[in-house]
Amino acid sequence: MERAGGERPVTVENGTGVVVIGDGNRIGLPEPAVARSGYHEQVRRIAPSELVDREGELAELEAFCRADSGPAYTWWRAEAWAGKTALLSWFALNPPPGVRIVPFFVTARLGAQNDVTAYVDVVLEQLAELAGEGPPALLTAATREAHLLRLYAAAAESCAARGERLVLLVDGLDEDRGVTTGPDARSIAALLPYGLPVIVSGRLNPPLPVDVPEDHPLRAPEAVRILAPSPRARTIRAEAERELKRLLEAGGLPYELLALLTAAGGGLTADDLAELTGGVPYRVKDVLRTGPGRTFAVRGEAYLLAHEELVAGAREMLGERELGRWRSVLHAWADRSREDGWPDGTPDYLLHGYVPMLRAAGDAERLVACAADERRHERLLAVTGADAAALAEIGAAEDVLLGATDREDSVTGALRLAWSRARLLRESGSVPLALLEGWAAVGSADRAVALARSFRGQRVVDGLCAVASKLLDVGAPERAMEIAVEAEEVIETLRDRPDRDVAMAQDEGDWTFAAADVVQLLVRLGAHGRARRLLTTISSAAARVAPRHTVVRGLLAAGRHEEAVALGGEGSGAGLRAEIVEALVRDGLVAEAEREAYRPEKEPGARAVVLLRAVVALREAGHPEAADAALREAMLERARMGPRKSDVFHAPLLHGLVAAGEIEAARQDCGDGGPAALAWALVANGRWDEFREFAGAMEGPGWSSVRVRAARELARAGAVEQAMAHAPSLDSPVRRDDPWPAIASALLERGDLNGVAALCGRLVESVASPWGGLVEETAWRRFGERPAGLGVFGDFLRRLVAEGAVDRVRAMAGGVEGNTEAVAVLAEVLYGTGCAAEARGLLAAEEMRLRRPPRETLAADLVALVPALVEAGRREDAAGLLRVVEEEPGLDPGGAVSAALAVRRVEWAEALAWGAARHQRVTLLPRVVAGYVADGAFDRALRLVGQPDVPKTLVLQAAVIFAEAAAWDQALDLAATLTEVPEVMETLARMASACLRQGRREEARRILDDLGEQRAPWGLEAVRAAYALGEGVRGMLAAGPLLRARRTGVTDLVMVVMGSHDEAIDFFRAQSPNPPGHQLVRLVNELLLAHRHERAAALLDGMHHMGQSCGEAYALLARAEPDPVPARRWAVLALRLGDWRTVLPAVLAVDPGSLPLVLAEADRLRRALEV
Repeated sequence: MERAGGERPVTVENGTGVVVIGDGNRIGLPEPAVARSGYHEQVRRIAPSELVDREGELAELEAFCRADSGPAYTWWRAEAWAGKTALLSWFALNPPPGVRIVPFFVTARLGAQNDVTAYVDVVLEQLAELAGEGPPALLTAATREAHLLRLYAAAAESCAARGERLVLLVDGLDEDRGVTTGPDARSIAALLPYGLPVIVSGRLNPPLPVDVPEDHPLRAPEAVRILAPSPRARTIRAEAERELKRLLEAGGLPYELLALLTAAGGGLTADDLAELTGGVPYRVKDVLRTGPGRTFAVRGEAYLLAHEELVAGAREMLGERELGRWRSVLHAWADRSREDGWPDGTPDYLLHGYVPMLRAAGDAERLVACAADERRHERLLAVTGADAAALAEIGAAEDVLLGATDREDSVTGALRLAWSRARLLRESGSVPLALLEGWAAVGSADRAVALARSFRGQRVVDGLCAVASKLLDVGAPERAMEIAVEAEEVIETLRDRPDRDVAMAQDEGDWTFAAADVVQLLVRLGAHGRARRLLTTISSAAARVAPRHTVVRGLLAAGRHEEAVALGGEGSGAGLRAEIVEALVRDGLVAEAEREAYRPEKEPGARAVVLLRAVVALREAGHPEAADAALREAMLERARMGPRKSDVFHAPLLHGLVAAGEIEAARQDCGDGGPAALAWALVANGRWDEFREFAGAMEGPGWSSVRVRAARELARAGAVEQAMAHAPSLDSPVRRDDPWPAIASALLERGDLNGVAALCGRLVESVASPWGGLVEETAWRRFGERPAGLGVFGDFLRRLVAEGAVDRVRAMAGGVEGNTEAVAVLAEVLYGTGCAAEARGLLAAEEMRLRRPPRETLAADLVALVPALVEAGRREDAAGLLRVVEEEPGLDPGGAVSAALAVRRVEWAEALAWGAARHQRVTLLPRVVAGYVADGAFDRALRLVGQPDVPKTLVLQAAVIFAEAAAWDQALDLAATLTEVPEVMETLARMASACLRQGRREEARRILDDLGEQRAPWGLEAVRAAYALGEGVRGMLAAGPLLRARRTGVTDLVMVVMGSHDEAIDFFRAQSPNPPGHQLVRLVNELLLAHRHERAAALLDGMHHMGQSCGEAYALLARAEPDPVPARRWAVLALRLGDWRTVLPAVLAVDPGSLPLVLAEADRLRRALEV
């Protein structure tokens, strides 16, 4: 007999953010970069207090773990109550020395811990800990498997490096819910790894799931071991079943507790049970603790049935009707909380356990009600700190809807969920990084990290880096390092995700620039090795420049000179090489500095710049002879450059000459238009006497930046009055080199607080972009900068606090309202005074403000409803909506033009199209032409086509539009103006297709005969027309021109037209795992034109990672599908994957019953805009 002990449990620290792994209990978000898994504690509670008569099995398990050969898997099989879970949980807690067990116990008793999602959540957390990495992030359907496979290997390698062996243990494969349910279900067994020792258990009867590959080691017959039933387990089973029967027969409180816990799926606390039964909490605890001790188990403060078989037995004994009655008690409880707006203090089960119960019960209606409840989302945000839990509920509800498309209201529910998801993603995406920094600065790093994790794509990294950087600022380097390593993990996920190109196309960012941010953060943390390793993964030369400089500077600061020279020497710019030389001189390595400075360069200008910088450094370090020698060599290099100095090195050379004291040489080199550059060089080096000769001539182009820089440098030198004389006006746009922060800082140094107060508005103003608008926050962060005004603003507030003027600091809140950057600074200062609640209140109010949708978003949503309503026969309603937004500024031209054309306001559509950017007009103006033609306004259409600024392709498109309207005179006249062969062929081909649609077969044949004489590739429309005309024209395939259609990028579409549907799909898949989205949509459309719905559906089933494009294609499939049940399924998938604004017309076409919901949403948006 052995007693439980084993490894010390690894726990997870709880913060303010919480998530649910599946058991309905609140578990802290995994904050540490080296993830601390709490799962071993759960295993400890599953394991028996003692294990009897299993010495032989334990010895066999130990031998398996230590074996260097033999089966890779051991699969212990037995019937229920044989003691499988007891044996494996004991072994998981008491592994042999040198063996690290990663366990997962499949069970429905712990909420949603019986499918692939739970398996990945739990196992990834443990693998990350063993690998010494951050907790996994950005887990999506597209990345989950690759991410898991990578961590299998990484954790095994880390264990091997420590002399340990990693063993995966999975108990209860037969209880995997994913084997039989869910449209996209995948089994846990299919994700078990090759190449690792794995212990699994399950019952005798269920076969392996069909998605387990034929060569998987789990299929090896030698892996199977039959576990003899444990007499002790049989005794426990008998006792538990007797207790269960006694509870069922006894009635009263014990029966009610059993029924409630069975119906709820566990997760109810004693207080919850007391409220639901009307019992006394002490009595409830007493019942659960004493008599039926084999029946109930406790997880934290929540109770559940102690064994899976007890759950099954209780369900069978109670029956579905009785379970339904007790679920109704839970529903009524949830309804009361919903009616109260999910208030603070809402029981944990209702927030985290109720939805898994609904999902398990397949209660689509209540699931949608919860997942689309905005007040519930607010409560989940308050509890968890982010929107991840609410988004997970939406996903769970969609899963159930996809399995319930026989319900006529399934599409309506999916539409509600799509709107809710769009709102949550918009709200979380609208949170600026400054707010995350603010939360980190006021002691709420958990919330800041949770918000960062709720972002999408590259912005997750931006958020994590911002939080870690702020934690460094406030003196929390350990936590900052943890978050930085998590950011590394996200980078790896972004780099490896199969839909990387799709994500970039959908504005989720370029991972290479995100990696550059992490590199710079790691350097700040002193993790130079990690920074260098990550730097080597950045393939983009543009993205690599800034982090490379940062790493080199960090290595120099750490005294790692050889590494810095190796990384920053060959192929780097003159500026970085000069920095290396300066650092070497500063650290007394003069010989090494000279060797680096004198190293040959292809460009004389580069070598001259480095040598001039070396001159200054050598002089300052007391090496005049070496400095003179370097100066002579620099002047020789300068002479080699010739009379016209390279633009690349002109400004650095002037700076170097001025710094070295060679003013006359700099004057000679400034050339035409160079005085401004020389003046800036004088300013940068503090040569004010020489600069004064320019003071009266600083007018005209090129001088404004010099005046600004002069003002900034004068302020830094303490010459405030002179600085103000050169500074731009206070109402001018703020630029990156704005001098007013430096002026304010100088005033602060003087103690002129009133003077600084007068400049606060300028200090907190956002930086303007030279191209209009404001600089993106990540843009200046990427250069390692922060608007200087915010720093001075913070210093000013701290000075006020130091002088006891805290009330004056508080009064600043009204002046910075709506400026998130300034609010974050103010909150940080207040937090430093001990006013933590007040500081957090400021940030909470700012976050609430940011989450409110702006008018332009509301207007865009309303505009998106218009075409769908018109198609649904509600033109008057649609026209009324459009009148509401007609005067709204900033309408998206694309959506507005579609809406205007839908209600036949073509002239307004034309005005909107002309107001769009030039590249947008290429697609908008043809739609306007089509609108005029549809109205019979041919003259207006021709007038538009004849405008001088229209895109070149408009004539071609207009000819086809007229042809499709049977206006052949206008079509032929326009076609006659085309001169380029490809344009002529495309136009004629489309006109031939139009002829066929109108029954004009002979005219179509004549057009194709003309095309056959052209020695140019045939396009898709020509092929389509040829095949529609019959065998005679199809014979042209043998002649050659038609085959050249393959060169035009429509090979797969041509194959469909030619009837080779499977070959077309194979060709499309072979091109790339992530083809451009529009190609997927085109192929699906072509398949649907060929009435190959089933093939289109099969293609899309493997393309969900393409996101919005796949959703758009599903919308086409939904429209074309004649059977209402699969049509509803395609519509639900369109809403899940696509942009609801794009797919809504198809949704209403499939389910006209959703129209009242759309009208209600339109009314809500109208009222919001009319406020």
